[in-house]
Amino acid sequence: MKKEIFKSWGNVLPVFVAVALAIAIGCSQQTSRKDVASAREKLDKEQQKTTETQREAQREIADAQQKAQEHTVAKPVTPDQTTPTRDEKNLAKVQENTAEKVAKQKEKEREAAANVADKEQLFQATQARDAYVNSVEQKLADTDKQIDILKQKASNAQGADKDAINRQVDVLKTQRDMAKKAVNDLKSAELANWKNHQEQVRLALQDLDNSMKNFK
Repeated sequence: MKKEIFKSWGNVLPVFVAVALAIAIGCSQQTSRKDVASAREKLDKEQQKTTETQREAQREIADAQQKAQEHTVAKPVTPDQTTPTRDEKNLAKVQENTAEKVAKQKEKEREAAANVADKEQLFQATQARDAYVNSVEQKLADTDKQIDILKQKASNAQGADKDAINRQVDVLKTQRDMAKKAVNDLKSAELANWKNHQEQVRLALQDLDNSMKNFK
């Protein structure tokens, strides 16, 4: 019993971790492993339905053909008989209806397969974006530590040195805020478009890094 509990927990733990990371990062749009698994499960069901629909269609056609054959044997056909019999009409109707059912089911299967592909692509985008955001926010956290160090130095300095350090703090805070705004814009963007905001974040971080190097 305990092993089953631990096994179940092991299966859901990655989902909890992904959700926790998403909450911590605060991105507006997410696609999780659970979403992908759900889409795949739907596809499996549609594939099974397609197989069942095809089998049922084959049975219905075989039954109609059997009836038509039995009636043909029982009732001789005259040489000039060209009008389709009732059984032949019924067989044609069955073939038409079953073909339509199979076609509709195959369309559902194709839609489910497309949904799986879409969910997998969005999940990969979610992972890439969240990893990128996490790395950027770590850099911003390091900047905040550097700002705190400079503030401490300013509190111990006097005169021109104090003023110079405070100017450094102001510059870093301004650039930090610009980088923070850029990454927030990236986080709030549509998942499929998050990379369009990467350049603004990169430039803001570059300015921040240059200032950090100059102030060391």
